[in-house]
Amino acid sequence: MEPVQAALEALQTRYAALLEAVAEAEAQTDRAGLIAHLFSGHSYHPGLDEALKTYGPALDGALEALLAALAALPPEEAAEPARQALELLLFYPKPRRMPEEMVLVAFEGKGEALLPWLPAPVRAALADRYRLRTPPRRMLPNQKKLWRALGGKSCLLKKPPGG
Repeated sequence: MEPVQAALEALQTRYAALLEAVAEAEAQTDRAGLIAHLFSGHSYHPGLDEALKTYGPALDGALEALLAALAALPPEEAAEPARQALELLLFYPKPRRMPEEMVLVAFEGKGEALLPWLPAPVRAALADRYRLRTPPRRMLPNQKKLWRALGGKSCLLKKPPGG
């Protein structure tokens, strides 16, 4: 297996494990600890805390390996695996609750490192999809930064066909 494919599969595997951990985290919520959290700063969501500690570094390492493998390819060959990896980070199944979603939103910004390998038309198409998924007025700062880097700001300025 070539290095890029192996790195992409490792990223996909680690991200799938994160998604599973996030889905299971709701069961570990300490609802009685919610009030204590407000006053003490201790987490009332130990499952999410553990997911961040466990999968954050693993995802960072997988992404770094993918970036290194992409750097060894000609740009035209690197575009497709870079697009696949970015779509993985941006278009995940939305969790039912906000705390779980915020964990995944935090990882979206890591996709910015993949942008140099994406041609402008691919970035524009991803920006449009991203905008449909998360309207700019609802985007958190890391999401808005990534959306703009994809070319999102210019997407709003374009007139629709026939418009």
